[in-house]
Amino acid sequence: MAEPADASAALRLQLDRVAAHEARVSTGPLTRLMRRLGQTAGFAKVYSKVGPVIDPKIRDLRDGRVMAAVYGFPILALHTTGAKSGQPRLSPLVYVRDGDDVMLIGTNFGQPKHPGWTANLLAHPEAAVEIGPERLTVQAELVDPETWARTFPAFVAVYPGYANYMERRAALVPRMFRLVPTPPPAG
Repeated sequence: MAEPADASAALRLQLDRVAAHEARVSTGPLTRLMRRLGQTAGFAKVYSKVGPVIDPKIRDLRDGRVMAAVYGFPILALHTTGAKSGQPRLSPLVYVRDGDDVMLIGTNFGQPKHPGWTANLLAHPEAAVEIGPERLTVQAELVDPETWARTFPAFVAVYPGYANYMERRAALVPRMFRLVPTPPPAG
């Protein structure tokens, strides 16, 4: 069994490798196009069907570097346990960072309902994320309204379409989660 100091050091090394991966994410012509098109309801409707099919296929190429180069957004793979099924679930998602923590928002492409992965985190807050070549274990927490208000502009800065999603969701405020990295399991 690893000592707490060893577990903390291992987590720090993982977080440093995540930061190195994130430093390689850069915007390009496709990023600018996605930021413009993503603000339209038509694009969101199409991408909500196409993205979940395409994204997992390119997510694993070269430890996430291909997806980072193509989209130019910080994208992770969220591994959850199904709220109802208990089965493993995988969701590629845009994220922002708050220190070492990972922040996620469930806009569901502007649809007036919460995405399934948010119910999964509410039911089973122990999860994992893959960012580049690193897999981190995390503990999910639904954020308070003050944190939501402080963090939402960071999501809009990464992807302006989030602001438009809010208009289409009417009164349904998207769930936002803080994912707190935990030391890797011993052994």
